[in-house]
Amino acid sequence: MNQKFDFLPHKLTKDEIALAPSNWIKPLRSYRIKRLRAIWLEDERPSYYTLLTAVMAAIAKKDRHLIDIASQLTKGNMPEYIYQSLVGIALCDMGFKEEGLAMEREAVRLKPSHSNLLSLAADTDDLDEKEELAKKVLNENSKDSDALQHLAYAKYFKGKRQEAERLFDEILKNEPNNIGALEFKGNICLDRKGYDKALEWYLKVKLKPKPISLQFKICRCYYLIGKIRKAKKIAKKIQDKISLVYDLEMSIDKADELLTGILNS
Repeated sequence: MNQKFDFLPHKLTKDEIALAPSNWIKPLRSYRIKRLRAIWLEDERPSYYTLLTAVMAAIAKKDRHLIDIASQLTKGNMPEYIYQSLVGIALCDMGFKEEGLAMEREAVRLKPSHSNLLSLAADTDDLDEKEELAKKVLNENSKDSDALQHLAYAKYFKGKRQEAERLFDEILKNEPNNIGALEFKGNICLDRKGYDKALEWYLKVKLKPKPISLQFKICRCYYLIGKIRKAKKIAKKIQDKISLVYDLEMSIDKADELLTGILNS
C-alpha cells in the first residue's frame, strides 16, 4: 500500500460517527469504502476520493490536520470548485465558519450548480442569503426538498412561521422520512413547549447510529414530560460525549448542566 495514504484512519468508530452532525451520519457509515476507493483508484494521483475520505475522517475525529494533509496531496488534481466546496462544507461543520463560507462562496462563483448553491444555503447564517439561494434552486426545480427546507428555515426565523410549517409539511408529504424536516418539526414543537409532540417527531428520525445531538433532544423531552428513568438512561450514556458535539442548539455548558440535573434528579 502506498504510504501517502497512511494518514487516513483505517476505520471510524460508532461513537465517532454519532458525534458528527446529522447530515454526516449516513456518509460516514461508508467511510471504509471511500478510503479503499482512494487507495485503489488514486494511488498515482490523489484526488477527489482522497480529499473526501480525509474530510470524513476530520469530521469524525475532529482533526482539521487531516484536511490540511489531504489538501497538499490533492489540490490541483480536481476541478477547483469541487475542492473549494468540499473543504468549505467541512470547515463550516467543524466550526471554522468564516473560512468555510469563503470557500463555499468561491465554489458558487466558479460553478453556480444546484449542489453548490444548496451547500452555501445550508451553512450561511444570513437568512436573506439563505432564502435567495433556495429560491434560485426552486425556480428550476420546485420540488427540491433541500431547497424547500432551507427556505422554510429562513422563513421560520424571519417570523413567517405558518408559511415555514407549510413548507416542512410539503417536504414530508413527498418524503415522509426526510431527516431534516422531521427534526425541525420537533424543534418547532419544543419551542412551543409541546414536549410530547416534539418527542414524537424526534423518534421518527431513523438514523443509525443516532446522533448525540438528537439523543440530547430526546433526553430533554423525556425529562420535561416526566419520564425521568428514560431521560437518565440517555443522559448517562451521552454526558461524557456532549462537549464534543458540533451542532448543539445551546451552549455546551448549559447542555452539561441540564444533563447533570437530570442525572441528579
